[in-house]
Amino acid sequence: MKEKTVGLTGLLSVVILILSLLVFGVLNNQFSFLNDFISMLGAKGQPNSVLFNFFGFVIVGFLLFLFGWGYGQLQNDRLLAILLSIFGLGFAVTAIPIDFDQETSPVSKAHIVSICIGLAFWFFGLSRMGSNPNLPQKIRKRANLTAGVLATAMIGFTLGFWSMPITHRLIFGIVFGWTGWTSIELVLNKNKSSHAQAKIQGGNASLK
Repeated sequence: MKEKTVGLTGLLSVVILILSLLVFGVLNNQFSFLNDFISMLGAKGQPNSVLFNFFGFVIVGFLLFLFGWGYGQLQNDRLLAILLSIFGLGFAVTAIPIDFDQETSPVSKAHIVSICIGLAFWFFGLSRMGSNPNLPQKIRKRANLTAGVLATAMIGFTLGFWSMPITHRLIFGIVFGWTGWTSIELVLNKNKSSHAQAKIQGGNASLK
């Protein structure tokens, strides 16, 4: 995949998610943009839940899968491609509707486990980028900074500094903020020389 194609794929995932949240959030009178989990829009019994799960999770997850795989390939890093693309698959499986009345039911557990596993692989992807000496310094620094902010959001919830819904929004903002920023750079070809440098460095490393 070309840089612009990968970048446009990532941007499209961000745009579709935001539009899905806005459109279906407004259509659902019971949904609070401040206090409710985003998953409530696709929860069992909610209006338009099937449509939200399709656009907000399945379509976005599929685009994240393509973006993750393409971005890893651009960085000449197969492991990174696998880690980021698995996150996309996990996000898509989150379309399994959660039942807030029975949070211990199999479908509710599947919903929660899928997003948790997906986020774990995304975090591993950031760690891979941050520790890979063959990648440009700018990419490594951004990955480490993003991973640090993500960990801080989770630790803050654990210590009781903010609620789970706020943590939920912080994580979504971090994930799609990184995706959007990285995608814009790809579309503008700002990282063209960096990608070439990463491929050269990777080739040289394999010859040693």
